[in-house]
Amino acid sequence: MKLIIVIDRDNDIGRKAGVSSPVIGREACLRAAEKLGLADPEDSDLNTIYGALKIYDELRDKEDVEVVIVAGDENVGIVSDSKISDQIDFLKRTTNADSVILVTDGSEDEFVIPIVASRFKIDGVKRIIVKQSKTIESTFYLIKKMLEDPKIAKSTLTPIGVLLIIYSVFSIVGFSTWGYGFLVFIVGLYFILKAYGMENVIEEYFSNIKKSLYEGRLSFITYIIALIFVIVGIIQGVNGFWRLLNDAVAPSPLVLLIAFIYSSLWWLIFAGVSIIIGKAFDAFIERKSITRYFTMVFLLLAAGLILWGGSVFILSMTTEAYSHLRENALSYFLMALFGGFLSGFIGVIPYRLK
Repeated sequence: MKLIIVIDRDNDIGRKAGVSSPVIGREACLRAAEKLGLADPEDSDLNTIYGALKIYDELRDKEDVEVVIVAGDENVGIVSDSKISDQIDFLKRTTNADSVILVTDGSEDEFVIPIVASRFKIDGVKRIIVKQSKTIESTFYLIKKMLEDPKIAKSTLTPIGVLLIIYSVFSIVGFSTWGYGFLVFIVGLYFILKAYGMENVIEEYFSNIKKSLYEGRLSFITYIIALIFVIVGIIQGVNGFWRLLNDAVAPSPLVLLIAFIYSSLWWLIFAGVSIIIGKAFDAFIERKSITRYFTMVFLLLAAGLILWGGSVFILSMTTEAYSHLRENALSYFLMALFGGFLSGFIGVIPYRLK
């Protein structure tokens, strides 16, 4: 038996049409398509479902096939892929299929190909691309509709907005050159966050702030405090960076980075501690275990001590600006290592006592 699987990684069919997945069978998939079409006739997943039905109709007289829809979650990534993985396992258990044809509407859905390939032999991948008029008007309309999509808007408009605000602020105060430098810095930082999927962490942070406010949680205050700590930490880090950059002997880029870490480290550590304490209070009020938050605080402090000790030792030995620390640098480094180890040890004790 062969399955024709429609992949809907961000669960449009569930969010918009209220259809639970997996959807199995031609009639069930057709009804799901009709519901999605009535909810949002412009959704590309609608064409994907019809594309899968067309493939099914072409093959059903020649071989044993079945068409199914598998959907993930609005939180695209680990959450959505885990749900898709569970549904693929369900299909593996309940059908006699040994191969599949995947039908998708774009490269995002195709990220789940390794998940499917680990369960079934993939006979083919069909990408459904909607034909569009090539006029300027339709291109403008397409871009407009893309920017109305919350996922696309967050990943494109947010960084552009931040860049424009930063440049305008520096231009107003008469430091246009600094503005260019910060633009390059923000773009580089965004690329790094995007490459490692860390932009989701920032998005989750602001989402948690809004959720804490709506639900009246104490963590709302600690999230705001953490944000202030992060801003102050970045400013302090830039000051440390700038201080070394204007030294008589220009240090290496690695030393400049360590100077940034040294100057901003404890502000950022305290920001993390503030968030953890807020979550611990929320968990305590809800009568949940706070053991893991206790551990997280001590492990975070351990990391801070080790990074601080290492940065002090390196800066004191490589720059004149920190030469006043040179005499005791090794002692600071060893004490920081010991303190980090002790803090980490205290942090993991609660797990051992369970």
